[in-house]
Amino acid sequence: WTLGIAGEIKGSTQQLEKLLRLQATRRGFAVNCQETEDGTVQITHASGLVKGMVVVFITLPRVAAAVVLLWLGCRWLSATESFTDVVLNCLALGFILDLNSLLYRTVMPRRNIVDAQNTYVVKNLRMPPSYFHYSRDLIWLALAVAWVSLYVF
Repeated sequence: WTLGIAGEIKGSTQQLEKLLRLQATRRGFAVNCQETEDGTVQITHASGLVKGMVVVFITLPRVAAAVVLLWLGCRWLSATESFTDVVLNCLALGFILDLNSLLYRTVMPRRNIVDAQNTYVVKNLRMPPSYFHYSRDLIWLALAVAWVSLYVF
C-alpha cells in the first residue's frame, strides 16, 4: 500500500518538475504549443500563472489526497485482525487508488483521452547526469520503508 502511494506522489512530483522546467512566456495566462509531424502536441512554454495554477489546483490536491489515503489506509490495514481480511482490504485500497483512472477511462469522451495521450511537455535535456538523478527512485523506496517502520513502531 505504501509503495502504491509513493508511486502516486512520485508521479505527481515528476509532472511538477517537468512543468517547472518549461521556459516561461512573457505574461498572463499563456501556454505555447507545437504540433509535431506525428500528430502529437508538445507544450514548450508556460507562464508563471499557468504553472502556479497547475500547482495549486492539480499537484497539491493530488499529493494531499495521496497523503491522506496513506494515513487512512495504514490505519485500516493495521486494525485488520486476520490475514484474509488484510488481503481483501489491500484489494479494496488498491481499487480506491485506481478509482481516478477508472473514472477517467469510463466518463471522459474518447476524443479528450486521445488528445491528452498525444500532448507532452517538452523534456528539458539540459539535466546533467549525477548520482542523485540515478538514485532518486531508491529514495522513494527508502521513504516507503521508513514510513512503514515508523508507523508500525
